[in-house]
Amino acid sequence: MKRFSPSMIFNQTGRWLRFFILAASLVVSSVMPPLSTHSAYAGPVSIPPLLLSLRMEGIPSILWFEKGKALYNLMAYQEAAEAFSHIEKDGEKGGSPKEMIEESLYLRANSLMKIGDYPEAAALLNLIPDKSRFYSYALYTTAMIYLYQENEKNAIEVFEQISANFPAENIAFKAHLTSGFIFLEKDNPAEAVRHFAVIPGTSPFYTQALFGSGWAHAKMGRWVRTVVSWEELSSRYPESQYTREVMPYIGHAYAALSAYGKALDQNGIALRYYQDLLKKLSDIGKRIESKEIKAIAEAIDIAGDKKMSDDLELYHGLLSMEEYLSGRKGVGESDIRILITASVESRSNITDRLSERLSRRIDDLRHQLLEASLTASLEMARNLRLEGGGRISNDMIFREP
Repeated sequence: MKRFSPSMIFNQTGRWLRFFILAASLVVSSVMPPLSTHSAYAGPVSIPPLLLSLRMEGIPSILWFEKGKALYNLMAYQEAAEAFSHIEKDGEKGGSPKEMIEESLYLRANSLMKIGDYPEAAALLNLIPDKSRFYSYALYTTAMIYLYQENEKNAIEVFEQISANFPAENIAFKAHLTSGFIFLEKDNPAEAVRHFAVIPGTSPFYTQALFGSGWAHAKMGRWVRTVVSWEELSSRYPESQYTREVMPYIGHAYAALSAYGKALDQNGIALRYYQDLLKKLSDIGKRIESKEIKAIAEAIDIAGDKKMSDDLELYHGLLSMEEYLSGRKGVGESDIRILITASVESRSNITDRLSERLSRRIDDLRHQLLEASLTASLEMARNLRLEGGGRISNDMIFREP
């Protein structure tokens, strides 16, 4: 019998490692909602330019700041950068609070980075003082710029600076997480494990740390530690997309340890997991038909689709803009009504689009889960044979709910 090797599963899951490297290197930590690479805006009314030019009553610097944040949430980075630039001009005259200037510098730098203006983004980040509460985030953005420019060495040095100066903050844990996946992709699993191990169970990045740690240990042939990482992942975060990716391979890891009885048990657990997930997908699918936004969000989380996540982020950005504009009267009132009407229509288009795409995606996931469940049944038969005999009983055969 051919012995199980890491390459048997890495060839199938390399897409996940590449996906996470891309996501971790492009998403910039912020006090705002997460950034996205999606920048195009489609709609009957071009909302970002109209919002940028909207006349409203109030203190100019605060109005520009609020516009900038709204545009930032709409992923309209060119317009957001322009709005934030007005605050810096006001700041030179002493017209803006210091913290607002620093936050606008940070968000403008992020916006410029997203549209590819790396030198200007880096120059703005250098203006943020090390005593600012945005300094650690500015460092992370600096590291992201290095990664965009394929300068991993400098990026890792900045991540180490973040970890050393802000060891207990989530931004440091994200720096460790990103470094871990970089080292895993560079085929240095020992260094990857060192970074993953720093991330505590209370961190929002612990799910990905368990996922990456399991792969790193598998690359080194440390199957016991692989099992420990992935079983904790599956027990703590059963509905995570990362759990769905590793569930078929926990049994493989046990088989690599010649623990065929445990592998058999794990295949049974995987089989029940697929059945439960298919039932959940079926229930979510019915709610998606009615375009329920909560169901859409749940389905996107299970599917792990970046493009649809961007659409959902844009939906919430539009909703936030509507809340910001609602109730404002006076100058620009007619344009405000136009903006809100266009935003509502755009959100409706997004839910239509997501509902249609998710219905297709759920069908695809059903086929994938059915194939995975068949593999689990075959693995049961294999492990029974290796363990010394036995037969497949009715409860070991997958049946679609």
